[in-house]
Amino acid sequence: MKGQPSISSIYRLGTPDEQEDPLRQWGRIEAMRRRAWRMCGVIAVTLSELPPDLETQLRQWAEDRYGKR
Repeated sequence: MKGQPSISSIYRLGTPDEQEDPLRQWGRIEAMRRRAWRMCGVIAVTLSELPPDLETQLRQWAEDRYGKR
């Protein structure tokens, strides 16, 4: 309205009121995993998705190479 101060745009930078749908987020991550494999030959998995013996070996390798999380 005329004569009233405008609302600052800084409020648009805050966290959104609604969080992203977890299923939509999962789908986006899965799509990125598939694209990484097809385009670059990169396999993206979480340690919990691996068999226990492979998880231990990869965790040790990653910590040796990149440091602890």
